Amino acid sequence: MKKDLTPELKSCKEEFDFLHKKIGELEWEIATIFYGRKAVSRSEIETLEGRLENYRANIGMLVEKIRIEVTEVNKSK
Repeated sequence: MKKDLTPELKSCKEEFDFLHKKIGELEWEIATIFYGRKAVSRSEIETLEGRLENYRANIGMLVEKIRIEVTEVNKSK
């Protein structure tokens, strides 16, 4: 079943997809960071983990924004 989204929800969906993809890419990079390498600097791992935390925080805020928008749309129907 395809749902017709409001313009705001369409925008949120695009942002969610982007953040979800970035989180997956960083998770993969962290999981395979030692592949083919003998050493990795701690700062490199910390940088990746910091970026991952930032994306996770952003997706959490976005999910809350989406919930609020859905509630508002449902109230107006």
